[in-house]
Amino acid sequence: MRVLLVDDEPMFLEALRALLELDDRVEVIAAVDNGAEAVELACSTRPDVAIVDLALPGSDGFETTRRLVAEAAPIKVVVISGLSEGGEAQAARDAGATRFLLKGGLHEEIADAIVDAHSAA
Repeated sequence: MRVLLVDDEPMFLEALRALLELDDRVEVIAAVDNGAEAVELACSTRPDVAIVDLALPGSDGFETTRRLVAEAAPIKVVVISGLSEGGEAQAARDAGATRFLLKGGLHEEIADAIVDAHSAA
């Protein structure tokens, strides 16, 4: 599966890319730090799945998710966040995300979440 990473923390992006590159099922096609660039890139490269952080400069992860789903279909979006304040998971799903994950548990479940999102109807 072709994956686009979207997060404004360079060290996190680098670590996530390194982690995903260990999985033969996943090909990271790009990593960007803002929603506008993510949507533009997704429209031209057509990744299968985007991993989108909620806390992005400019348009937040919810808006980025809405735009990705609307403009780069049939992309699937997995939203990630360092915060768990209750309503984010439902708001992410309402925006069109297939999955929501907390950053703290990513190393254990991110590749499986990508596969699950990709195969979701």
